Amino acid sequence: MSRLIILSNRCEPYANSSDDMLFHTLSEISRKYNALWFGWNGNISVSKRKQPYRQVKSEGGEKVSWDLSPGEYDNFYQGYIHKVLWPVFHNRPDLAEYKREYFISWKSYSRDVGNKVIPFLKNNDVIWVHDYHLLPVARIIREEHVENKIGFFLHQPFPPGDVLRSVPEHDWLIQSLLHYDCIGFQSSGDINNFISYVFRYYRAWRISKDAIKVNNHIIKVCVLPCGIDKNTEFHNQQELNNVRHYHRQIIISNDIVNEISGVDYRLQAMKKFLELYPQYLRDVSLLQISDPSGEYPASTTDMSSRLERLCGEINGQYGDLSWYPINYIHNHQCTKAMIFALYNKARVAMFTPLSEGMSLGAKEFILAQDGDDPGVLLLSALTGTAEILTEAVIVNPYDVCDTSEALHSALMMPLHERKRRHSQLLNKVKRYDCHWWATEFLAALCGDAENSHRTVLRKPQPGPNFQRRSFS
Repeated sequence: MSRLIILSNRCEPYANSSDDMLFHTLSEISRKYNALWFGWNGNISVSKRKQPYRQVKSEGGEKVSWDLSPGEYDNFYQGYIHKVLWPVFHNRPDLAEYKREYFISWKSYSRDVGNKVIPFLKNNDVIWVHDYHLLPVARIIREEHVENKIGFFLHQPFPPGDVLRSVPEHDWLIQSLLHYDCIGFQSSGDINNFISYVFRYYRAWRISKDAIKVNNHIIKVCVLPCGIDKNTEFHNQQELNNVRHYHRQIIISNDIVNEISGVDYRLQAMKKFLELYPQYLRDVSLLQISDPSGEYPASTTDMSSRLERLCGEINGQYGDLSWYPINYIHNHQCTKAMIFALYNKARVAMFTPLSEGMSLGAKEFILAQDGDDPGVLLLSALTGTAEILTEAVIVNPYDVCDTSEALHSALMMPLHERKRRHSQLLNKVKRYDCHWWATEFLAALCGDAENSHRTVLRKPQPGPNFQRRSFS
């Protein structure tokens, strides 16, 4: 491999955001491989005309970035990505708002990106495309007779076939996906949904354990959950001192406010917990850190208002002048160092989305914890991360009673059990970090698909993950 070419939605971090974990992960990979990285710079052009790209060299890589035009931002980004693909890929087609111009803009933008990449390509370059924002790029590049290896990694869940077919252009979308040489998924559920769909609607054959043949094209498929940088510096002594003397047990959660974050179910679970276990009144506080803006416009304003009302109701019912059971905080009020300090101090962290691909924040919580006195991770069974972080307390995020009981069990868990679980979780987070992820994916992409023996993670065998019991 002479050079790695990375294509992602963005190659610059979100403005005023310190919590862009995927960007940090891709930055580390770009630095390691001295990659050429293509992506949007986050700016929206004041002109309706397309702006030229900017090429910037830096230590550990080179970036090619560009502005979005107002039309591209409205129709491709906020339109097709966030109003069509995002709800469908998260199993909520009822939230989709389809317009034909959204799809046309997505195709046009993807073609522009593909045309930007082609002049930079050398014969042995390997191209790695990230997420559905640029999914059609391989098809566009192949139409220009480019034969470089091209891989794709889906950071979102892959929906069941009947859900995917709610997208009017579902066939064009999948046909575009089938132009890649390797496709990576977060979980076994995602890869099973993809393979079932392809086998049902296309002439496809399995030619090895991890490869299929469709339209006379061999595609490697693998389950490789995205990792984070295990060497990130998490501890800031000043922020640690700021939270060290907080005299109540902290339950922490950190989300973007949208329809699949599960914040409303989590708040209801906290209310149920206080109802069932009144001995925790004035002893625990849920710090719900939320980003009400994010990049997801659907129902965000309405959801923020609903959540604030729910917090007010719960605090009004159970709080007093010196204590609130729920502190609802917008994350622009918290620095990254402060969030990590809260992770370090927290007795329980709740990452319980209704549907999610990566949940990288759960891995950050594990790295930020004190191994001598660790907290407990509550993790949704509906996130791809649950397949690897099996020592977490796995919950059904829709089941308020189950989540409240899991929260009680986590708070009652003795030190030796917390240390055992944390040690195993920490080993996994460090072993399956972002560099392992990149190494395994690129090896799969560049290897012989017909005789592949790469190791992929498999779904754990069914069995009791956690026995509900009172600890003493």
